Amino acid sequence: MKKKVVTLFAIGMLALSGCSIGQSTEKQLSETLTKMNESESEYRDTQSKLTELEKTEQKTFNETMELTKEDVDKLRSKIDELESLLDDRLAHLDKEESAMDKAEEFVKELDAIAEKASDSESGQILKLKEAALKRYDLHSSFIDEYRKLATIQKEFYGMLSSEDVELEDLKKKVEKVNGQNANVQSSISEFNEATKEVNSIKEDVFSSLEQEE
Repeated sequence: MKKKVVTLFAIGMLALSGCSIGQSTEKQLSETLTKMNESESEYRDTQSKLTELEKTEQKTFNETMELTKEDVDKLRSKIDELESLLDDRLAHLDKEESAMDKAEEFVKELDAIAEKASDSESGQILKLKEAALKRYDLHSSFIDEYRKLATIQKEFYGMLSSEDVELEDLKKKVEKVNGQNANVQSSISEFNEATKEVNSIKEDVFSSLEQEE
């Protein structure tokens, strides 16, 4: 019996290249994107921590599966450890969500920048705004899917310590874990693509601003 463990390191980050600051519009835009990027720092920090927790949880799970029902004390101890690791993951997920919510607050600044920009610049900046909002919405979807996965995993861990649990019931729960894991992986891919889109639009905007100097 194997459990798929979600890895989060594939999630993209909002990459900001160094921008020359000339025109007022370019300077304001650069400062806003920098604030968004800095606000996401804790989100990025959680990635390595979550990955390590997931690796440890997978190792502990494998060790748990090697125990028999006769090793009641050891089995209970391992299950407690699994549940503790899962709770730690969710705590880091909360920090990640908070960081992304904070970063999203700066998106509203793009409206004010667009209002003062030329018509051509304004359209591009608003396009960047919509792409950024879509990216944050997709991250929220990922958070929801990840929490659903954690709930199913916790239910599965609880079943492992049950004396009268049926093997067929465990198999069904594993199928649910794997099915929800697929949903999480899909949400990660969508978020990655949205991040690429934001960075592509950002590069186009700054390229246009530089040409208009």
